[in-house]
Amino acid sequence: MARVVKKPDERKDELLEIAIKIFMEKGYGNTSIKDIYAEANGSIGMFYHHFGSKEEIFEAAMDKYTDLFVEKVAEILLNKEVSYTERYQLVLYHWMGLVNGRGRVSGTQHDINVFRVLSGKMLSGSINPVKLYIDEGAEKGLVKTNDSRKSAIVLVYGIFGLINEERNNNHLNNESTLSIFNGVSKIISLLLDADESDFSFAEKE
Repeated sequence: MARVVKKPDERKDELLEIAIKIFMEKGYGNTSIKDIYAEANGSIGMFYHHFGSKEEIFEAAMDKYTDLFVEKVAEILLNKEVSYTERYQLVLYHWMGLVNGRGRVSGTQHDINVFRVLSGKMLSGSINPVKLYIDEGAEKGLVKTNDSRKSAIVLVYGIFGLINEERNNNHLNNESTLSIFNGVSKIISLLLDADESDFSFAEKE
């Protein structure tokens, strides 16, 4: 079967998408370069034309994954065709996907170092869509704040801090993540003078 010839940028993007998928499924340590280029119906030469090592493609793949995560946060929170409170639920489901995916990838010092750098990018990128979401809630009379940006920073970094603390204590799992998200409604009600019931969270059936 003849190999499909693609433009260099298209092939590189394809390798990154495949790398994200495989790293998330198998983890960093259990993924080989061959796993990635074989899935793309390519060759080792094709792989090294775009990336110098497994470490390099992992860093690029996780950077792309971070961008996609932030884009999805904005897409969910700013979609006014979905009810305000449902968007809150959806963005926590999305965040849970990140937590679970991070758990599957972890296992080496290299992936820890990469995620330490990318966490800042992910968090800072989420601030503006959360701010705009809070602004909308204030307009609707659902929340109150004197500074929506600072409130967004407290929420985003606060939730991340709770999750990271559980991870540092080796207690992070699906149950503990659910517990954190269930408790966020209380934090929102205190921080934004909101009705706690409007921001309750329950795992999808």
